[in-house]
Amino acid sequence: MPIITVENVGELSRDKKQQIIEKMTAVVVEVTGKPASSVYVRIDEVKGENFGVGGRPLG
Repeated sequence: MPIITVENVGELSRDKKQQIIEKMTAVVVEVTGKPASSVYVRIDEVKGENFGVGGRPLG
């Protein structure tokens, strides 16, 4: 069973999450040949204040 984890800084709309889930699932199905029902997608939203780049927080 493939498990995909997507981390995003900031919040995503419900529609954007749906698009990510659908498209990531489609790619895994295409590449692995496994059924979509066995593909799990997890989206983690990280507050900008909890993420940094170049020594500085994003939030």
